Formats: sequence, structure tokens, C-alpha cells
Amino acid sequence: MFLPKCHVVAMLIATTFFVGSLAAAPFAYISNQLGNSVSIIDTELGKVVDTISVQGKPAGVAVAPAGDKVYISTPEAKGFAVLDVKKRTIIAEVPVSEGALGIAVGTDGKRIYVADWYNNKVDVVDADSFKVIKTIGVGKSPSGLIVSPDNRWLYVANRLSDSVSKIDLSTLIVTKTTLVGSHPFGLTIDSRGERIYVANVKSDDVTVLEASRLLPIATVKVSTLPYATALALNDSRLLVTNQDDGSVSVVDTETLKEIALIEVGSKPEGINTHPDDRHVYVANWFDNTVSVIDAKVLKVVETIKTGQGSRAFGQFLGK
Repeated sequence: MFLPKCHVVAMLIATTFFVGSLAAAPFAYISNQLGNSVSIIDTELGKVVDTISVQGKPAGVAVAPAGDKVYISTPEAKGFAVLDVKKRTIIAEVPVSEGALGIAVGTDGKRIYVADWYNNKVDVVDADSFKVIKTIGVGKSPSGLIVSPDNRWLYVANRLSDSVSKIDLSTLIVTKTTLVGSHPFGLTIDSRGERIYVANVKSDDVTVLEASRLLPIATVKVSTLPYATALALNDSRLLVTNQDDGSVSVVDTETLKEIALIEVGSKPEGINTHPDDRHVYVANWFDNTVSVIDAKVLKVVETIKTGQGSRAFGQFLGK
């Protein structure tokens, strides 16, 4: 079939644009709690490309699986804000509960889970209507939340109960609660859904749990006030933010030993891994920056200025 030259050129341009769009690097969405804003980092450019006003002291972050929305917990507004990724505007402010902090979204994108720090519960929110469809009682001061890769389980770190709860997402019932270290906060699960890593703030260690039975299999000593965790390099490296000494511990997940301590900014909190599975982003609360760690060479390769009180607690990187 013959196509006019102008049509061929147009098709080439459209194809190039389409491929370029698919290959575009993801964005990181960093909540700046003290600045009431979210910084959007273009990970390819290595800089903030936009800053969105988010009132209510934004803290937790969860990117929808489709990548079209970002859910940001707003403790002082008692709920969460919804950021439209394409428009880069807040399209909804959803009231949920008094102590909204930790936030996660199901792997199918249909439900949002919000931990209520004050009232010892997790609220289940429909992602279409933004209505609370269930409230689940858990331990004291729930903080970190993580959904299993198969979307079957929700795990909750209960800070003041020194425990982790496991919720069946088909019945929305707690099936088991297990004691871990002192004051667990952030947690992550491996790509196979087999192991959970829990940062224990007050005992300066990480509890490793077998996910299926929610049983502790190891305790790994790290540095001072571990806050949150992330995995990299095909789950072979665990990285843990240590708030009190401005560092990230690197743990070999086969030997379960700390193999490196990397200096980052002051008071590191949120941590998340780039889809390339190599670069790990760390939000530094006191420095108002994000440190980018290369997990292969175990050093900071970039520092990005963000906003006041960068926290980014949760899954803040798009795919």
C-alpha cells in the first residue's frame, strides 16, 4: 500500500513519540511534611520538575499500580489527597480518620488502605468512590503498610504493640499478629511474597518474617533508629534508613548480615527502589533532600534538593 510522504513522516513522529513515552523514566513523589507539598522528581533528569501544594502535613505516599494517581496521607487533614499524575493537580481530598499516616494501595488498584495512628485501625477505601468500606482493628499505633504481590494479604506494623498484623484481603479479617522488635515502623516484602523485613525503631534492628506463617526467622542488627526498608538487586540487598546517624544500612539477604553503611543526608526516613532495581531513593527529613544510592557500588551517586521536611513514607516511585 502506498502512503503519501507526509503520512509516513507523521507516522514516524508518532511512533517515535510513543516509544519515547514508553521508555520515559518514572517519577518520584516526595512528601514534604513541613512544607505542605509534594516534590515531583524526574528520575532521568535527576531533579525536581514540579512542586504541588498538599495541605495537612503530607506524610505517607502510595502510587497507584496504573501510575495515573498518587495517594498522599495528610494527618492534619485526617485523610489523604489524590494527585492526578498527568494534570499534576490534587483532584480529591478524602476524609478518612483522625490519625491517617501509613498508606498503601492494592496491586489491582481497587482499594486504598490507610493506617490510623491514633485509633488503632486500618480503613479500607474504595479507589473509585473514595468511600470507607471497612474498618479493621489492629494493634496500637499502626504505621507501615505493605500489600503482598498477589494482592492476597495486607501487613501492618503496629508501633506501640511491637507487632505486625496480617490481614486477609478477601475477608478483611486479621488472621495473625506476631511480636517483632521494639517500635516497628516501616516494612517491605520481597517480590515472591515470601519474606517481610520490618524496621524496629527502638531496638535498632530489623525483624525478618516468613510471610506465609508470619513467623520470625532472624533479627538483623543495624544502626540507630531504623525507620524504613527497601529491597534491590533481585531482593539480594536490603537497605534500611537509620534516622539518628544519617545513614543507610545494607544487608545481604542471603547471609542476613550488614555488609555496608552508607552516609546519606540528615534524618533519613522514606526509602524506595527505582524500577531499574538498582537505584534506591532516600528522603532526608532534616536536609530537605533525596539521596540516590547505587546498590551495586554501594554509594550515593546523586543528591536532589526537594522541599521542607522530606518524608516520603511508603511506595513513592512510579513504575
